[in-house]
Amino acid sequence: MLGLIKKDFLLIKANSKSMVIIFIVYLMLAFQGIFDVTFIVPLIGIMLFISTFSYDDFNNWNSYAVTLPNGRKNVVRAKYIASIILTIILGAVALAISIGIGYAKTNNINLEEILSSLMGTILSNVIIISLLYPIVFKFGATNGRIILFAVVFGIAGIGALIAKFIDMPFIINMINGLDSYSLIAIPIISIILLGISYLISNKIYQSKEF
Repeated sequence: MLGLIKKDFLLIKANSKSMVIIFIVYLMLAFQGIFDVTFIVPLIGIMLFISTFSYDDFNNWNSYAVTLPNGRKNVVRAKYIASIILTIILGAVALAISIGIGYAKTNNINLEEILSSLMGTILSNVIIISLLYPIVFKFGATNGRIILFAVVFGIAGIGALIAKFIDMPFIINMINGLDSYSLIAIPIISIILLGISYLISNKIYQSKEF
């Protein structure tokens, strides 16, 4: 399985050059206060990792991978483990950059605000991974992206419709009240979401024909 994880990171490294310019642009915007770097750094990382599915499909990798010992289980497991590692690494990078930008601009570091923003970004990445990976394992990288966009827009539409019939100030106040527990709640929620997503992906991949 370590070889599978290494393979994905080598693919990320090969594709990372195309993201350097994007990263520099967003870093400049973050320094100007237009974007939050804790948002863009992990997001770029997830975009890079999702591209590994496209490489796998293009090179018919899965047809070979399933012939390896415990290949089906290890392929799914490696994707999730590598994604978690990448999210943690880039989250740490984003934290360091945010602290540096904050200190350079104001000579002051609002660590609580930075951590809160970072935890929200990590949770967003976890939600993306949890939704996307089962879809991609089922339908492939290209179709998976299309289906994910349809699902996200569908959820957004349903959410907008529900918002008309519920007390939004109450929901917002409740979310704000939970903000102080984010350092505990978000890792727990992330583990639950990733665990459920992994079980679904594993079941899909075990029965898929290549």
